[in-house]
Amino acid sequence: MRARSLCGETLFSDALASKLLRNTALYAQMGGGVTFSGGEPLMQPDFLLETASALHGVHLTIETAGFAERNVFLSAVKAVDTVMMDLKLIDSALHRRFTGRDNACILDNLEQLCAGSKPFLIRIPLIPGVTDTEENLSAAAKLLRGARALTAVELLPYNRMAGAKYDWLGAAYAPMFDPEQPVQFRHDLFQNYGIESRGR
Repeated sequence: MRARSLCGETLFSDALASKLLRNTALYAQMGGGVTFSGGEPLMQPDFLLETASALHGVHLTIETAGFAERNVFLSAVKAVDTVMMDLKLIDSALHRRFTGRDNACILDNLEQLCAGSKPFLIRIPLIPGVTDTEENLSAAAKLLRGARALTAVELLPYNRMAGAKYDWLGAAYAPMFDPEQPVQFRHDLFQNYGIESRGR
């Protein structure tokens, strides 16, 4: 008896690009394109860049957490038309506590976006008492002020279904915050700096 079964399909970049190019009429009709998401697409930078280079005339977007070396990040930014970047915590100690990783490269890559001309959207998942605090959102707004290519900030509500995934995997869900606490949508903190913010 097999303990697990694998699903999915292994594709090389040229095969994926060929599949995606079959839909160019649909992209044009709907005003859409291709979004590289994940997981984290920057974990496979060669595959990403090879695929993007083959999608001539298709609008390309990357959705990333920005956790990558600067040269990898900038190569990906150059290869696409729009960047959607998730931003969680600005304070490095809190970022390490809640994600297990330092955020120095994330903040460096964000700084590169803010100084550049590539259109980008920032998405902040609001975790109650963690990422939705006045301190964190104010710090994010200060980092983003003056970024000429920033289109908007999206404040995303905490997904309370996260615990169900742990149950499905047979793991205990023990978040370091109160998932029942309502999140704070502090649009005013961004509007103070002339930044458009969206969200419930």
